[in-house]
Amino acid sequence: MAEWGGWWTNRGKDTIVKCTFCGRNVPKHKAVEVKVGGRLSRDVYEVAEVVSMASTKGYACISCAKHRHIIKDGIHTTEKEKRLKKHAKAKREMDKVLIRIKEIEKAEKSAKPKPLDNKTSEKKVVEAKKAPVEEKKE
Repeated sequence: MAEWGGWWTNRGKDTIVKCTFCGRNVPKHKAVEVKVGGRLSRDVYEVAEVVSMASTKGYACISCAKHRHIIKDGIHTTEKEKRLKKHAKAKREMDKVLIRIKEIEKAEKSAKPKPLDNKTSEKKVVEAKKAPVEEKKE
């Protein structure tokens, strides 16, 4: 069912089924299979210990299936979803990398000692050079 109308070749007359939602007559190959079952009120579920319900197979026309979100819009929708998922995955990975970089930068900032002023460090170096070296005489 990749292309619209691709199923018409060599098919002959197809059986007609009724849509369970709107009652439209639809060829069976165009209809979407749906599980149909009765619904009970919440009171029955609360009172009864075991509730067994039979579900039957029904058919839905394309328009009802789209409206009730049983099927997606078509081929283009799935391609678009794939693109969006791929983009979202790449964005999540990039966010993880950025968070990791921020953590590393934060750790580096807290680990680095504060640098001294250049003037005070130069004075200490000059004083150390000027100080006479005392030699030990024994």
